[in-house]
Amino acid sequence: MRPSLALLRTTTFRLALVQAGVVLAFVLALLGYIYIATIGQLTRDADVLLDQEYATLERAYAEGGIRRLEQEVGERAARDGPLLYVLAESNGAVLAGDFTTLPAIVRNAPTHIDLNLPQGAGEGGEARGLIGRLIGGPILLVARDLGDSAVISDRIRRVLWTVLVLGVLVSVASGLMGSWLANRRAEDLSNTAREVMAGDLTRRAPVRGVGDEFDTLAEALNAMLDRLEQLMQTTRTAGDAIAHDLRSPLTRFRQKLESALDAPPNTEADRVALRKAVEEADRLLDMFAGVLRLARVEASNNWRFELVAATDILRELAEFYEPAAEEEGLTFESAVEEDLRVMGDVGLFTQAVSNLIENSMKYTPSGGRVEVRAVKRQDGRVEIAISDNGPGVAPGDRERVLERFVRMESARTTQGAGLGLSLVAAVARLHRGGIHLRDGLDNSAGGKGLCAALVLPAAP
Repeated sequence: MRPSLALLRTTTFRLALVQAGVVLAFVLALLGYIYIATIGQLTRDADVLLDQEYATLERAYAEGGIRRLEQEVGERAARDGPLLYVLAESNGAVLAGDFTTLPAIVRNAPTHIDLNLPQGAGEGGEARGLIGRLIGGPILLVARDLGDSAVISDRIRRVLWTVLVLGVLVSVASGLMGSWLANRRAEDLSNTAREVMAGDLTRRAPVRGVGDEFDTLAEALNAMLDRLEQLMQTTRTAGDAIAHDLRSPLTRFRQKLESALDAPPNTEADRVALRKAVEEADRLLDMFAGVLRLARVEASNNWRFELVAATDILRELAEFYEPAAEEEGLTFESAVEEDLRVMGDVGLFTQAVSNLIENSMKYTPSGGRVEVRAVKRQDGRVEIAISDNGPGVAPGDRERVLERFVRMESARTTQGAGLGLSLVAAVARLHRGGIHLRDGLDNSAGGKGLCAALVLPAAP
């Protein structure tokens, strides 16, 4: 399809036509008002004057008959002024006045008419007249020579017609221009979508910076493409991470089974091999269970939130993990404010806080310290901060460790799939909150551990 025909079929072109029609209607209404307020007013003023003069002569005829009327018309016609007169018999023969012949068809009732004055009558231009047949048959015409008013009226008419033509042309041209510009912006967005569908995930829609609806749409599209590219990158990273994390346990799983098969039959050794194989299988199942939990949190939108007594849950978790921390040689401390409440899912809230506590305990060496603090901030939100004096995370990596399957090299020697913090981040987003990583407690290496702060809106 040719570009010109494609433009005519677009919605923007139809909207442009509507806009041109609205502009044209406005121009017509404005010109009509100007016409009525200028030429129309001149005509109305002339008609009022003619009605008064005609009524005066009609009374003179009623009082003195045709002789009196002929005398009045002759005297008035001899005066200088804008008014012109004609008195004629019933057959049209002129008795007195400014014209030698009647310039118009006569009706019985007085009628307003427009006249073109003959040479020698008035200023020889246009006139407004009132002509009618009196009782008994005489014909009386009273006209007002428009003179300069006619010139002004003619100029106004020409100006109005010129403005009307220009208004039509400008409205149509502006409509076509607007349609073409809008079509170009829409085509830019379509081209971006086509290139992305072709596989170029780095393509972005152009933003002109004018702040119109196309810029808003382009920014939303670019944000969606950024998210799509991020998800694709996460998917590739997740695949690499899964392959890396599954290779070792599967290799160990296979080696143990092969060793058990190659060894001489031994009931106790076989049972030990099977027990270790079950442990490796449990690790794999835990990994896939974590993936499913994370996918459920991120994909589902039918969670039913309720009032969560955060203070009670946090204190119960502290009591639960304190003995386990002591067994690991860790100092465990907690300080939770009274009456902390959030709106959310109790299970997800408990899971998120548990993940943060277990993460700190896992990476804090024996002799270290783990602290749980929960307060209501001045901005009205609840902050649950779990701090430790472990190795911590470098500031440049803190955003990355919140992504799924991301594990620092220092964490490769510990069990895990890199899903704990990503699950907490997903739960925080679901509850319209966030998770923030910052420096934790001072450690023995002279550095800082890690503080993971879960911040959620407080319940009203």
